[in-house]
Amino acid sequence: MLPSMRNLAVELHISFMTTKRAYEELERDGFIESFTGKGSFVKVQNLELLREEQIKQIEALLMEAGDKARKTGITIQELHELLDLVNGGE
Repeated sequence: MLPSMRNLAVELHISFMTTKRAYEELERDGFIESFTGKGSFVKVQNLELLREEQIKQIEALLMEAGDKARKTGITIQELHELLDLVNGGE
Protein backbone atom coordinates (compact mmCIF):
# COMPACT_ATOMS: atom_id res chain seq x y z
CA MET A 1 0.00 0.00 0.00
CA LEU A 2 1.22 3.49 -0.85
CA PRO A 3 0.83 6.47 1.47
CA SER A 4 -2.22 8.62 0.89
CA MET A 5 -1.73 11.50 -1.51
CA ARG A 6 -2.28 14.01 1.30
CA ASN A 7 0.17 12.33 3.70
CA LEU A 8 2.80 12.09 0.99
CA ALA A 9 2.37 15.76 0.08
CA VAL A 10 2.77 16.79 3.73
CA GLU A 11 5.76 14.47 4.27
CA LEU A 12 7.56 15.73 1.14
CA HIS A 13 6.50 19.38 1.63
CA ILE A 14 4.97 19.55 -1.85
CA SER A 15 1.58 20.43 -3.27
CA PHE A 16 -1.26 17.93 -2.97
CA MET A 17 -1.91 18.49 -6.69
CA THR A 18 1.64 17.32 -7.47
CA THR A 19 1.12 14.03 -5.63
CA LYS A 20 -2.33 13.61 -7.18
CA ARG A 21 -0.87 14.08 -10.67
CA ALA A 22 1.96 11.63 -9.92
CA TYR A 23 -0.45 8.95 -8.66
CA GLU A 24 -2.68 9.47 -11.71
CA GLU A 25 0.31 9.03 -14.05
CA LEU A 26 1.48 5.91 -12.20
CA GLU A 27 -2.01 4.45 -12.46
CA ARG A 28 -2.31 5.36 -16.16
CA ASP A 29 1.04 3.70 -16.86
CA GLY A 30 -0.08 0.54 -15.03
CA PHE A 31 2.24 0.71 -12.02
CA ILE A 32 -0.38 1.23 -9.32
CA GLU A 33 -4.08 0.57 -8.71
CA SER A 34 -6.26 2.94 -6.72
CA PHE A 35 -9.47 2.00 -4.93
CA THR A 36 -11.86 4.61 -3.54
CA GLY A 37 -11.84 4.44 0.24
CA LYS A 38 -9.05 1.86 0.36
CA GLY A 39 -6.04 3.65 -1.11
CA SER A 40 -3.43 3.04 -3.78
CA PHE A 41 -1.42 -0.13 -4.16
CA VAL A 42 1.54 -1.25 -6.24
CA LYS A 43 0.07 -3.27 -9.09
CA VAL A 44 1.14 -6.88 -9.59
CA GLN A 45 2.97 -6.98 -12.91
CA ASN A 46 2.74 -9.71 -15.51
CA LEU A 47 6.38 -10.82 -15.52
CA GLU A 48 6.10 -12.60 -18.86
CA LEU A 49 4.70 -9.45 -20.50
CA LEU A 50 7.51 -7.37 -19.00
CA ARG A 51 10.08 -9.90 -20.23
CA GLU A 52 8.65 -9.82 -23.76
CA GLU A 53 8.84 -6.02 -23.77
CA GLN A 54 12.50 -6.17 -22.70
CA ILE A 55 13.23 -8.73 -25.44
CA LYS A 56 11.70 -6.39 -28.05
CA GLN A 57 13.98 -3.59 -26.88
CA ILE A 58 17.03 -5.87 -26.99
CA GLU A 59 16.11 -7.05 -30.50
CA ALA A 60 15.92 -3.45 -31.70
CA LEU A 61 19.35 -2.70 -30.22
CA LEU A 62 20.82 -5.87 -31.76
CA MET A 63 19.36 -4.97 -35.17
CA GLU A 64 21.04 -1.57 -34.94
CA ALA A 65 24.33 -3.21 -33.90
CA GLY A 66 24.03 -5.72 -36.76
CA ASP A 67 23.48 -2.92 -39.28
CA LYS A 68 26.51 -1.02 -38.00
CA ALA A 69 28.61 -4.20 -38.03
CA ARG A 70 27.69 -4.92 -41.67
CA LYS A 71 28.50 -1.34 -42.69
CA THR A 72 31.94 -1.56 -41.06
CA GLY A 73 32.72 -5.05 -42.34
CA ILE A 74 32.57 -6.83 -38.99
CA THR A 75 31.90 -10.55 -39.44
CA ILE A 76 29.21 -12.44 -37.56
CA GLN A 77 31.96 -14.29 -35.69
CA GLU A 78 33.50 -10.99 -34.56
CA LEU A 79 30.06 -9.79 -33.54
CA HIS A 80 29.54 -12.95 -31.47
CA GLU A 81 32.90 -12.40 -29.82
CA LEU A 82 31.97 -8.80 -28.99
CA LEU A 83 28.67 -9.94 -27.52
CA ASP A 84 30.47 -12.53 -25.40
CA LEU A 85 32.95 -9.87 -24.28
CA VAL A 86 30.31 -7.35 -23.21
CA ASN A 87 28.30 -10.13 -21.57
CA GLY A 88 31.17 -10.96 -19.25
CA GLY A 89 32.61 -13.81 -21.30
CA GLU A 90 29.68 -16.14 -20.62
